[in-house]
Amino acid sequence: MMVLFHCESNPGYAASSHEHTFLEVAKYFTTDIADIHYAYTTLDGGITPSLPKDLKNIIQLDTRWSTPEQLHAAERYIKDHKITRLLGFDQAVSRPMYKVFRKSGVKTFVSYWGAPMSSLNTGLKLFLKKLEVSTKRHGPDHYVFQSTGMRNTAVDGRGIPLSKTSIVKTGIDTDKYAPDDTKKHYAHEQLNIPKDREIIVFTGHMERRKGVHVILQAAKVLTQDLGYKNVQFLILGNRPGEKEHFEQYLQNPDVNDYITFGGYRNDVPDILKSCAMGMIASTEWDSFPMSSLEMAATGLPLLVSALPGLDEAVTSETGKTFPVGNYNAAAQTLRDMLSNQTMRLVMGTASRERVIKHYSRASQAKGLINIFEALERTTEYSL
Repeated sequence: MMVLFHCESNPGYAASSHEHTFLEVAKYFTTDIADIHYAYTTLDGGITPSLPKDLKNIIQLDTRWSTPEQLHAAERYIKDHKITRLLGFDQAVSRPMYKVFRKSGVKTFVSYWGAPMSSLNTGLKLFLKKLEVSTKRHGPDHYVFQSTGMRNTAVDGRGIPLSKTSIVKTGIDTDKYAPDDTKKHYAHEQLNIPKDREIIVFTGHMERRKGVHVILQAAKVLTQDLGYKNVQFLILGNRPGEKEHFEQYLQNPDVNDYITFGGYRNDVPDILKSCAMGMIASTEWDSFPMSSLEMAATGLPLLVSALPGLDEAVTSETGKTFPVGNYNAAAQTLRDMLSNQTMRLVMGTASRERVIKHYSRASQAKGLINIFEALERTTEYSL
């Protein structure tokens, strides 16, 4: 079995967690780890340190390759290792490499998506998309999404038949991400944050679509306009030079005193144990970010923008939403939540219970395994 990534090796962020979940799926279908193959578009990042040392078959392979030499090399590799199952990450409807996969012996091909496939379409454009998809016979047999919102981009955007799609909820390590009162000041001590300030945390990429600028504007409204001072906004995930992308929102020293850029860290599970709330303010697509589950599993109530896909990260019992990009509304909601500790504790408890029940790694792996088994039992798979 091959696990095929759309990105570089040792990718970090959510993709690294999927590396481990996908490994559990592959191990289910093989008796020897020597029969499991991992492929990345480039190996420049090295190998993810937490992957097993006996996972040796790690290669460079990009499905966008199209030269005869590249296609032939992929064909030989698939044939020589008798690979019949393929679990791909964000693999599109059609790529030059797919015909080679099928010719070489791949029988079952599932594509797991952590992103939208398309903008939504209607009428003639959607009809033409469906027609195009129907002619692509070598690509994935099935497409898996993390949320209903992302699935809709496949069905009502890219033209994928609903019967060829499923939702498998993202899973995380709920032991690693768990409340721990002994570390309630860990982040304060590590990042020099006053211990009387409650921390609102964001973790993730610094791409503009992630809405960090919205969080910074909400910080200004909350601390200056609404006068709520017992708070610190903690932004995690910025690499060197990325904080500078937000300089226009960091011009007021009085506001900046309540904002901390913590960088890219490997102690996020402990950092979260010190926080009061999680906040994700994405302004463009966001599927169902793993960071939302990590926060929730740690017992944090969440405030997220009401973006399709992202809005599924909370229920009325576990958090709140605010209109996309509306930092004034976000600040007002933050003040209401921060001022009601009892409500936050109830929401935090419900958040963790929800993750344990629905979003474990084991349940995610089992969902993918079930799809492979269903595909291999029938000529047509329908969910």
